[in-house]
Amino acid sequence: MRPDPLDFWNKYELISSSKNYVPLKIKSKVCRYCDRTDKETTFNQDTHLIPELIGENDILTFDECDSCNKLFSDYESSFSIFIRPYITLLGVKGKKKIPAFQSRTVDRNEETRTILKHREGNQKELHIQTLDDYTINPDTKTFDIVFRKPPFIPLKIYKSLLKIGLSLLPTEFDNTNKQSFAWLTNRQEHLEFIHYAFITTLKRKYFATPSADLYRAKNLVKGKSEFPEHILILSFANQVIQIFLPFSDELKKVHNEKRTLSLDLFPAFAFDKIETYQTVQIKYYNLGVATSVTDNHQISFSYQDAEINIPPKQHTK
Repeated sequence: MRPDPLDFWNKYELISSSKNYVPLKIKSKVCRYCDRTDKETTFNQDTHLIPELIGENDILTFDECDSCNKLFSDYESSFSIFIRPYITLLGVKGKKKIPAFQSRTVDRNEETRTILKHREGNQKELHIQTLDDYTINPDTKTFDIVFRKPPFIPLKIYKSLLKIGLSLLPTEFDNTNKQSFAWLTNRQEHLEFIHYAFITTLKRKYFATPSADLYRAKNLVKGKSEFPEHILILSFANQVIQIFLPFSDELKKVHNEKRTLSLDLFPAFAFDKIETYQTVQIKYYNLGVATSVTDNHQISFSYQDAEINIPPKQHTK
């Protein structure tokens, strides 16, 4: 799939970005997310616009109470599990250090656990105890590794991303997105939303600092098409994640079942500065599942020098 970059820019415009985000200078006495005041809750914690699990940053917000911060940290736990293989492989330092990856076990047998650690000098320390978790080709010096992620809840990943989007949302749009704030903080049980995340893995670009951009549709309706009002783009390491924020009241006002909902994808491949025509892969994940799931994620990478203490499998041409 190869989206047309101009098509996206013709339909959406940037309205807010972490790159030029300016927080309130005075702490808010009302939480933007749950509407509680300082008489009902506390505002003692430092709260980040972008969670440090995807990279160190000093972008703080001052409109989030401690209770919501605790709730959002729970969402971020699933997000952390989901992206951990990339974070460890690429050496992304979080709040304190580069986290190690530990796979889930098979039948609770610790001897089946895969462990990956990032060492100084961009060296990796990999312990694989189950032969089915890897394929190695010493001729081409390539590894295919299956990362058996621990259980996580996809819906919490979406809510973690939604929190970033709502943090960037200009306050003049709060009234038309009240249901999103209520659903995010569990004050509303159900909400209609597009539950897919679209992820592009870049091959040439690396983001040393994570960033988030919020886009708004220039027109909610055009011809026989309708457009989700807000799109969040999150960039970190070599990953670009896109989600659509839940339907705003503005979109609901103009919604017509005879029109088609148009889901436009951000041309993240442009970061790789591709000069010749080639196929671009954009993965999508269903983040609408509210129960715990597991995921086996295969990643291929090459190496120059490695001390290998495991028998390589036979390579089939």
